[in-house]
Amino acid sequence: MFTGSVEVKKNLPVWTTCGLTLTINVSGGVATSSASLSGAFPCTGITFTGSPFATDGLGSPVTVLEIAGVSINIPAIPPAFPADSCSGDLYAIWNGSGTPTIEFQDGTSDTPDASAPGTDPNCKIKGTVTQTSPGTPLVIS
Repeated sequence: MFTGSVEVKKNLPVWTTCGLTLTINVSGGVATSSASLSGAFPCTGITFTGSPFATDGLGSPVTVLEIAGVSINIPAIPPAFPADSCSGDLYAIWNGSGTPTIEFQDGTSDTPDASAPGTDPNCKIKGTVTQTSPGTPLVIS
């Protein structure tokens, strides 16, 4: 389990700070993950659907974490912002030394708009989550 504070943005002109919990499960050499946001509205209304998501390390040594097929649903914020969604692969920087961390970067960690991939605004996330359990550090190779 990885937890930390991240900032998210889609249609709003400002970043919103939310707590992120990312759980990675490994079984038989295959990794999957699920995610949830916490905090004040709209964080609690933003949902990751379709999990578990196929999760893989890229590079040798692994430097990038790929979370495939993520669907993100964003609640409406009346009156100006309708509900929205994003869908696609999510990439983050993997740091497995010491206590493992996963860093989401603006631009690198964007997930495409579901209704018009390749156009803005994408779902954006930035911030770092740190492994909080179990006590044995996760190794991705």
